[in-house]
Amino acid sequence: MPQLAGAAGAPGTAQTSEITMVTRRDLFDFLRDEAGPWWGRLDEITFLGRLYDLDAMPSNDRRHATAAGDIGQHRLGNLDWEDDWVFHDPRFQLADGPDQVLLAFLAEMAHPLVQPDTEQAAKLITRLNTLLAPDGWQLRTSRFISGRPVYIATRTLAGPGRMLRLKIENDDAGKLDLVLGQVVHLLSDSGDTRAHNLLMAATLTLRPDGGYYHPTPGDNWTEASSEAVLTVDPRLMAEFSSDVNNRIWSVLKTVLAHHGRDDVVSFVVEPAPSPMPAPMADWRHQAATNAQRAPSNQARRERAEGGYPEEDGLVFGSRAEHVVYQILMELQRNTQPRRTFAVLPSPGTKLRDSGVRTPDFVVIGNGRATIVEVDGRAHYGTTRRADDHTRDRHWERCGVHTIRISSEQTEDPAGLKELLRDDIIWRLWPT
Repeated sequence: MPQLAGAAGAPGTAQTSEITMVTRRDLFDFLRDEAGPWWGRLDEITFLGRLYDLDAMPSNDRRHATAAGDIGQHRLGNLDWEDDWVFHDPRFQLADGPDQVLLAFLAEMAHPLVQPDTEQAAKLITRLNTLLAPDGWQLRTSRFISGRPVYIATRTLAGPGRMLRLKIENDDAGKLDLVLGQVVHLLSDSGDTRAHNLLMAATLTLRPDGGYYHPTPGDNWTEASSEAVLTVDPRLMAEFSSDVNNRIWSVLKTVLAHHGRDDVVSFVVEPAPSPMPAPMADWRHQAATNAQRAPSNQARRERAEGGYPEEDGLVFGSRAEHVVYQILMELQRNTQPRRTFAVLPSPGTKLRDSGVRTPDFVVIGNGRATIVEVDGRAHYGTTRRADDHTRDRHWERCGVHTIRISSEQTEDPAGLKELLRDDIIWRLWPT
């Protein structure tokens, strides 16, 4: 730790190390290339003497006893040190010392005794604050000398970690993903876990009005305006209510404005398009063959994409679903003829709440039905659990109960068989 003088602007006793090497590099580049002499109208020894006890600091030159001596020798006598020598001289700890040492140095550069031009001092402080902001510091006026401001370092309200402003074009996918990450972070900080979870798998894009500009009295659209588009899983569209959208947009427009995109004046949520099928080389033959088959609602997505487990001409969404089907078939074979049941894997089903749903299995017997759902890891998230609960509730309104099992249970087929037999028999033959 350097020996600090008791001059105004010297660091206090509480020491921190939040100003990163990246910020220090940027500060030194600015001071070296743009800011002019860091000692202002003073000489370097006088300037540094206001911050450090130079007579108590060692010399790097054996001809001199103190730092004041070798600075005078090499800066005033030999002129063999560069102007930026002090930034990397370990005695002064500007490159790797406590934040307060560097901040006191920067504030001193704008002191009225060092920089008499108040306007130039204000410009210097503005630029320094821009560089310091991401690490949670700023230089602010603490008092006045002869009507001229004296600056001191204070914490910013945002604290360390604030993201630098980005120049974002409409097609900057990488930068827009960072913007969406900032929105998710801010929503989480505010306790809005619902909106936070819904955005985790979303994609953000920007698009201009596209030549369809039609001004409406009272709106703020111009021909240069853009809108933010959030692309989400089609199955989650119902979760984006107007209230959720308003909460997301309130944060998103603030973040976009921070990055200079005040022209983004509206927000829409759109479903992601369904993936295009990958046709095989003999797709003409397959199409001709499929045209002769009877239409089927079963496993629409899996049948289109291919590569899923198949049995009895039926397609299953996962290996775990295939295991459950085999267990159900074994139970079906072992039941008495008068107590048999039918199994419908992945049937397309229209519920009242939304579009077509596809339960993993519908089991029908004795004039009753029950649903069997096989939940993989994707169902463990908060948003997906909420969606599952909503779907189960709508089935209950139809008088149909849902049996949910985890995909991990399929690793023990014998135990799962006993569980399903008890649940299905009790649901279909309650007496």
